[in-house]
Amino acid sequence: MDWEAFYNNFRTPDFIPGYEIQNRLGGGAFGDVYKARKQSIGKPYAIKFLKIEDDSQREAVERELGQVRHFAAIDHPNLVTIEDMGTVMDVPYLIMGYAGEDTLARRLKSGPLPREQALLYFVQACRGVLALHDRRLVHFDLKPSNIFLKGEVARVGDYGLSKLMTDGRMTLSFGRGTPQYMAPEMLRTRADHRADIYSLGVILYESLTGTLPFESDAPGGLVLREEDSPPVFPDDFPARLRPAVESCLRLSPDDRFDGVGDLLSNIDQTARLGDSVKIDWVEPAGRPVTAAGAPNATLEARDEPKTPSSANEELRQTAAELARASVEVARGVWEGLRGAGEKVKKGAAEPSAKLKA
Repeated sequence: MDWEAFYNNFRTPDFIPGYEIQNRLGGGAFGDVYKARKQSIGKPYAIKFLKIEDDSQREAVERELGQVRHFAAIDHPNLVTIEDMGTVMDVPYLIMGYAGEDTLARRLKSGPLPREQALLYFVQACRGVLALHDRRLVHFDLKPSNIFLKGEVARVGDYGLSKLMTDGRMTLSFGRGTPQYMAPEMLRTRADHRADIYSLGVILYESLTGTLPFESDAPGGLVLREEDSPPVFPDDFPARLRPAVESCLRLSPDDRFDGVGDLLSNIDQTARLGDSVKIDWVEPAGRPVTAAGAPNATLEARDEPKTPSSANEELRQTAAELARASVEVARGVWEGLRGAGEKVKKGAAEPSAKLKA
């Protein structure tokens, strides 16, 4: 592919019919993304040109593009939309909704986020990923630079590596992803939707600490984990979120949350659009939280939340008590009526004192 000729021509009018290509937004090993304006309505879009260096790459890209229709149909406020696709000068491209130029990666350059803001963006990203998983799509390249921020809204973008689950639970994934955020099983060539859950755990940890949970110990930034040891949590890491992060980052996918919905439930959030994102940062009573350097430190206690089973048992007990009370009331009413009836009968059978006189 003559990329020099391509880039010398792509700014010419109608290089992509109906669009005016403006500035470069970013890029990577799989392609470059540019901001473009749709001339008919003046609306901004993002166009990603996919890099193809040889025939094997072309075959892989064409196979991926064949799946675009699966996620182009998804309309979700926490996903960047896919508007169209095509080919120009033998280079395939995707036209996507413009989600702005601010990303979570850009925000994290200034350090960790406030916990409320980190949770807000994280929950929205989870809701977007869940929408993909519901369509049997796995992102496989979740990272802060693929989470676009516009105001208080987070959108997951860059579907260049998304994969349709066509081989049971597992799918080939070698060569996908960004090393620091890749699930360990992706290095063994096979993975499923739980690889995205691992990446979400890395993102949440980094959002709250400003650092990655595991240091790279191999060329290219790869994190080669042989032991299922949790990351080191700083003292100020929210204890309420620590178990969720630990579960996301388990070495074996079988030990992680089975789905993003389970992850959201674990941190008391929902997948429903429009639901507020709030959390009780205080740990439940009876659940000690030990921080580094404070082996017996326990957070302020609050009432233990009721589990579904305990709540159901309480309802059954209440219903039984109401039933017993109803029986007692009915018995009292019956006894009262029967007593009144006996008096009436007795009065009718015995003449009054005046009549006797």
